[in-house]
Amino acid sequence: MIHQNSFLVTSDIGCLAAIARLTIGHRTGTLSIMMGSMFWLTLGLAALGVFSFAFSYRAWHIWVDAGQRGFGPALRLGWALLGAVVPSRYWWGARIGMLSPQEWADWVARETPALGLGQADSLRCPLCAAEVPRAWALDADGCSTVAPGPIECPRCDFRLDCCRHCVHFLPGRPSAWGRPSPLGGDVTFGCCGHYKIPQPVERACPPEMARQLMARGYTQIRAPLPIVDSFVPPDFCTAFAPHRRRLKASEVHWPDARQTAMLRLLTPPLSSVAVPPEEPPSDDEWWLL
Repeated sequence: MIHQNSFLVTSDIGCLAAIARLTIGHRTGTLSIMMGSMFWLTLGLAALGVFSFAFSYRAWHIWVDAGQRGFGPALRLGWALLGAVVPSRYWWGARIGMLSPQEWADWVARETPALGLGQADSLRCPLCAAEVPRAWALDADGCSTVAPGPIECPRCDFRLDCCRHCVHFLPGRPSAWGRPSPLGGDVTFGCCGHYKIPQPVERACPPEMARQLMARGYTQIRAPLPIVDSFVPPDFCTAFAPHRRRLKASEVHWPDARQTAMLRLLTPPLSSVAVPPEEPPSDDEWWLL
């Protein structure tokens, strides 16, 4: 009987110890979770404080400068709030229009060397790092674009307004017949999607299509102009339109907001050039388009 009671007491103690261990472990786990949550909450609040300070500093700086430039209270508040998120919209946009002629002349003279250029409309050649003058201009909407050509590097053979940088350029055909991809294929040669000239059907068409057209009496057909060297555009070309992804692939840096602001101060927007409508293609030419 004594041994039985001792066994029961020992079992009770063991159960109590197990329950105590479970309770302590549960509390420890809960405490660890709470500590981890507090850590991330503190880190988030600290980051929020840093961002809030940065936005407030930007907004206050713009608020003070806008007041010195003659903006009214409503405009000052609007630009302060917008400039806190996108500072370039004020510093390289609205503020430029409020500078006096002497101020913007001093600003251009100070900021142009900061770009590593001698003139605000120049470009650093991606091949030899020489300065290419008069490379950039403004379009009819006042946005930066490639200036009327020819735009050539004075030191090497690089040309900004060449075929491979144009939206109309179609890179060299792949091995299979068909329309080449605008961004794929061999970019050293290709054809122009804007200019079309009469060409022998056996040269401009796939073999099967050429046989069908010749059977119907066609010996020539209007097809995209062949481009032998994508760095040398045709002499008569006036349809160049920059392709920004292709320019980026050639490591050409498009003007940022600061350089575009300087272009607005120095150059008037280009007048839009009316392009005469093309002659509608025939039914047999649609596959080439």
